[in-house]
Amino acid sequence: MQEIEKEIDDLGRVVLPASLRQRLGLKSRSKVLITIEDGRLTLSPKEVCCALCGKRVNACEKFRLCAACLAEIRAKKP
Repeated sequence: MQEIEKEIDDLGRVVLPASLRQRLGLKSRSKVLITIEDGRLTLSPKEVCCALCGKRVNACEKFRLCAACLAEIRAKKP
């Protein structure tokens, strides 16, 4: 487990190092979930679901569509 010590600024913010953001597929304005359990704070990428079928998609996908729905749309294209 990797540990990184960071300071909370006056507005309550903590900057996540670029290496951690890249590992989790987080970009500027990405949504994250913050949970508290047993005195621990957990930060994780918000699960992104396909807008059509609800299947989980990669958080860094440009469109909120799974590969199957995207392929179906492309196949119907005239």
